[in-house]
Amino acid sequence: MSEVSGRVKVGIVLPRPHGDPGEWLSDAVAFEAAGADALWMEHGAAPSLDPVTLAAALAALTYRSLLVVAAVPAANGAHALATAEKLSRGRLALITDVEAERDIGDAGAQRDSGDGGAERGTDAGTERGTGEAGGEGMRTVVRLG
Repeated sequence: MSEVSGRVKVGIVLPRPHGDPGEWLSDAVAFEAAGADALWMEHGAAPSLDPVTLAAALAALTYRSLLVVAAVPAANGAHALATAEKLSRGRLALITDVEAERDIGDAGAQRDSGDGGAERGTDAGTERGTGEAGGEGMRTVVRLG
């Protein structure tokens, strides 16, 4: 029997925080401690709570997981994203395709691997490929770091 090499990557979609966001933050920290590779904030997670500010709070409490938020309005977004990216020490990613957020569990998300190729997270792990990003069934995620 051959040994399976590699590690399965796990991403968690954090549900909308209800009530005190402290419990939501505690859950996110527990997911990272359990080995989650990415923490995705549900688009429009809580209308009264800014997703970039939530990402900044997660950045202060976590150390390893990739933090993923949906695109934010340009008016305040650039400065807020730059701050959250700095707090996350380069672990913040931005969903630039609204469909990507809706389909997170189905098709996975694709991002530039930094070497001219692309990576796609799936239930089976991370797929790598080359060529044009955004192929059938793949969605675009931009890593800010």
